[in-house]
Amino acid sequence: MSAVRVLRREVGCASRVMLRSPQTLFLVVALPVLYLVIFGAIFSGEEVNDVPGRSWNLSVSVIMTASVVVIGVVSATFQSLTMTLAQDRERGVLKRLRSTPLPSWVFFTAQVLTALLVSVALAVLVTGCGALAFDVALPGRRTPAALVTLIVGALSCSLVALPFSVLVRRSAAALPLAFGVSLGLFFLSGNFFPGKALPDPVASVADIFPVRHFFVAMLTAFDPHTTGAGFEWDNLAVLGGWAVAGALLALRWFRWAPTGDR
Repeated sequence: MSAVRVLRREVGCASRVMLRSPQTLFLVVALPVLYLVIFGAIFSGEEVNDVPGRSWNLSVSVIMTASVVVIGVVSATFQSLTMTLAQDRERGVLKRLRSTPLPSWVFFTAQVLTALLVSVALAVLVTGCGALAFDVALPGRRTPAALVTLIVGALSCSLVALPFSVLVRRSAAALPLAFGVSLGLFFLSGNFFPGKALPDPVASVADIFPVRHFFVAMLTAFDPHTTGAGFEWDNLAVLGGWAVAGALLALRWFRWAPTGDR
């Protein structure tokens, strides 16, 4: 059987596992949409004029749509993969997979591709909800920038999840740990504070992590006042750096066996 066919089957299997998990569906689909509905309803029609890096007024609905796309992608990649890998490791699934002819690269690629496909579907859903419910303009000519940002951000968060899952010693701790880290980064990066400039010390810490750069790049793609193609190359470079770091750490530290096994 060709590697491409095996990979396609693995992606299909990983997708079915994700879709059959009510917990994952709530975190990945329901919760981000709920964020958009709540914040969109609260700030409907409001504009802010103190968005960092912008000298013009910007609708809060636009900011929150871009923010929720990022939140959804982080949920579909970092949170979901951390939980899945931690659970499969503790149950011995990864150890059994390791002893099969399935190449490691196929397994990892299938997991990342599944998270990427779900991220794209979720981004379309959130963007559609923002457009229909809150009159948020579609990216239009900035769609390539939004798509590239989405892919790079999803790859970054997925690859970081691989070594991060090793820190989860018990599968029961996977959800609170992954969700807690993500939520902390959302607050730190200003995802829940539309149009508010972060204090310098907070911004300095936020700039270390990928979520802030992901959010800023996505907001540029959604901002109707953006001139040019809408690519934030500096922020995309940081996301790419995190992706490379995650891949290298995974190659060195990823474990297939449960904690305590040799």
